[in-house]
Amino acid sequence: MALDTWIKAVASGSTDAVLKLYADEAVLLPTLDGTVCDTQDKRRNYFNHFTAKLPQGKIDEIRSRVIGDVAINSGHYTFTFKDGSSAAARFSFVYKKTPEGWMIVDHHSSLVPGGH
Repeated sequence: MALDTWIKAVASGSTDAVLKLYADEAVLLPTLDGTVCDTQDKRRNYFNHFTAKLPQGKIDEIRSRVIGDVAINSGHYTFTFKDGSSAAARFSFVYKKTPEGWMIVDHHSSLVPGGH
């Protein structure tokens, strides 16, 4: 599953491993920053900070749909960081099937209200 690949890339601490999963035109609305990351440079800046925290992600709940050459994952995940803190978030990933495989074209992640 494409989301498992993303979780493993984030946990690797490698920004490059994460960025190669995003299409050039992808839009990221990240969990821990209010910036709309609609360029590779903005996504790199965000993930440089995020992966430095060595996040370990766990999918808590997921809904998946495939509509032609588009796939969507929505649900909740929790990240635990190297300092022992954690963040519960909800997510939506939209993927487009390309010759290179499923690429992320839209990703929204936000903290769960109340931290649950």
